[in-house]
Amino acid sequence: SQRKQIAMTDTPATADSIQSLWQSLPTETITVSIEEMRTRSRTFERRIRRRNLVEYVAGGVVVAAFGWYATWPEPATPLWPIANLMIVAAALNVGWNLHRYGAARPANPDASVPDLIAFHRAELVRQRDGLKTVWRWYILPFVPGLVLWFTAMTVGAMSRKAPVSVFPALGGAIAVMLLVFVGVIALNLLAAAHLQRQIDDLDRYKEKE
Repeated sequence: SQRKQIAMTDTPATADSIQSLWQSLPTETITVSIEEMRTRSRTFERRIRRRNLVEYVAGGVVVAAFGWYATWPEPATPLWPIANLMIVAAALNVGWNLHRYGAARPANPDASVPDLIAFHRAELVRQRDGLKTVWRWYILPFVPGLVLWFTAMTVGAMSRKAPVSVFPALGGAIAVMLLVFVGVIALNLLAAAHLQRQIDDLDRYKEKE
């Protein structure tokens, strides 16, 4: 074989000759059919649509609940309706951000395999970037309203001379809220890492074409 000839010749093998030898060897051809790429794109699109639908429904529940809370006469403080309306505004803003950053986009049904691969990769990158920045466009809009909400609850409890046990309960609620925020960010970062692995797989395929 060519490898044995290089080893047995009196002329030392150079880096160029070794590179030329390996480039001449047959390589494994990896093919992706157009139906496979269409299936991948459709499956990913359906998954994103289901996720967004759940988020829109959850956002609607938040808007309805805190809009109703804003009408409560207690706690008797001007901060209370303002805080609840700020949370309603945050939920609407998050819904818009989800549509802007994470809306599902269908692939062109007549696209070729290279075009489908490029489109699918671009969608993976777009969704990955949205998941990695979820703290900014999903979590952060709620923070001002929630801070004011707990402040209003505390002021209201103090004005009503509520039992002392109310304040540890409020502290516990704040701790739970922070844990939820951390959990949401962590889960979205894990999902972003999963999408990154899919992007890497597509890049490796393109390199072997």
